Amino acid sequence: MSVVYFLLLVGVLVAVHELGHFTAARALGIQVLRLSLGFGPTLVRLVVRGTEYRVGAVPLGGYVRLLGEDPSDDVPADERHLAFHARPIWQRLIVVFAGPAANLVMPLFIYFFFFLGHTEVPAATVGDVLPDSPAAAAGLRPGDRVLSVDGKGVHTWEAFEAYIDGHAEQAVRVTLARAGEEVSTYVTPRRFVMRKRSGTAREQGLIGVTQAPLPPRVGILEPGSPAARAGLRTGDLIISVDGEPVDSWTVLADRLRRHTRRIPLAYLRPTRAPVGFADIRVHDAELADVVPDFHVADDGRQSVDTGLASAEFFVAEVEPGSPAEHAGLQRGDLIAALDGAPITSWLRFDQALQAEPDREHELTWRRAAPSGGAVQLSARLRQQRRVVRDEYGHDQEQLVFGALNDFRAGAGQMVPIDGRVLYAAGHAWSRTGRTIAEVAGGFASLLAGEAPREGVGGPIMMYRIASVSGQKGWDYFLLMIALISVNLGLLNLLPIPVLDGGHLVMFALEGASRRVVAPRVREAALVVGLVVLVSMTLLALRNDLLRYVLQ
Repeated sequence: MSVVYFLLLVGVLVAVHELGHFTAARALGIQVLRLSLGFGPTLVRLVVRGTEYRVGAVPLGGYVRLLGEDPSDDVPADERHLAFHARPIWQRLIVVFAGPAANLVMPLFIYFFFFLGHTEVPAATVGDVLPDSPAAAAGLRPGDRVLSVDGKGVHTWEAFEAYIDGHAEQAVRVTLARAGEEVSTYVTPRRFVMRKRSGTAREQGLIGVTQAPLPPRVGILEPGSPAARAGLRTGDLIISVDGEPVDSWTVLADRLRRHTRRIPLAYLRPTRAPVGFADIRVHDAELADVVPDFHVADDGRQSVDTGLASAEFFVAEVEPGSPAEHAGLQRGDLIAALDGAPITSWLRFDQALQAEPDREHELTWRRAAPSGGAVQLSARLRQQRRVVRDEYGHDQEQLVFGALNDFRAGAGQMVPIDGRVLYAAGHAWSRTGRTIAEVAGGFASLLAGEAPREGVGGPIMMYRIASVSGQKGWDYFLLMIALISVNLGLLNLLPIPVLDGGHLVMFALEGASRRVVAPRVREAALVVGLVVLVSMTLLALRNDLLRYVLQ
């Protein structure tokens, strides 16, 4: 199947590109002598109205042959009006530009049908509120449904998030539906630079809410704590407190604060059960009574300890050889602070690490002591930069900390899409624009020497991409076609002779100077273009060999 995916990928991209040239030429009345899809021995040949339609045995390219395409072509006088070079500059520009344009437009259709298949989107309902966040200070609660922001109605989480994102450091009036009542409050998004471990960054506004609730899954550190004495373990999912259901960690923490004596809990404990050749995770329902411990400080203040913490902050896995392992972190440790600041969210913790990738951080964590209780440990660590090869064979530099948790967000509320056609059209347009901008930025970085030349790939890379995306399913495969189509369209627009971009430059010069470019100049440009193209091809083949054959 990998060969089929590869041939389908290349065949579609080539066909779209050449059909762009072909359609523009026919629409302008220019005679098309031949439309060839593929090279090598002819499999199909058909002549209709003076145009030869040809399908070659090797679907790795194609071309459109126009009457009078070369100024030196001998065109009969009675057919001169049909010749390419007898047409005005603007028509020639359209024909040449139509090929890359077709590749840039095709993703619009792919994304349109992709988004048209969506029937629901995340609702503008708060799943959870992070501690010490602008949202918490403004009084937002889990379950609040956002009705409007600054008087503008919102229906989806995407719309709410986009408005908050664009109003960093500006007070926003948020109107909410809560328990059948309408509530309004003001919240000021913090300006925040969101970073990824791949190195990309984007500035945005954040208020500290999540659409998906953070599940009330607990972690138990001390074996002698009230929670441990009641039989609770790390990973248990609390579903009710004293008969009242809970669906997020924020709600659970609030309910625990209300009960200072005996706390009846119902919870689910995940276990693995073998079914045939696979293990599936099942949950056993259990009950527990937690009796909190009371502590009196020297100043007379009382505190209540249940021994329950969010499983979010417990280390589930430590990568061998990572900075986390060298620092001494172990599975089951509870991460408490970074550079002296308490950890209130794993997302914030991860973002704090990424915000200063080259800094030496001080990490503090707690660990259960063999004799009971817990001990506090700390160490200084610096993250590592590693080159990681993904499933497509691309090498990417990533920032490595090395400690992972096992904490997944729950499912947020969904709402039906109103006007699916308009929704699909709008998202297809914006997705295509973002893709073109990102690919153009990648080309610019490569040409400026800011991106490594090792990222350039050839036919083997294309084969690998087609194979992996095809095996993931048709959605992945079509989205990959859209991405590569944008790459092909922009690549052909580069001002390199032989490519469409080089022809566009020639025609533009001809239009500006109002005279035909001299044959010797054309020939010299052709030689330069061939040298550049051959150099790019050799670089791509070299990278393919090093990446996939000689690794």
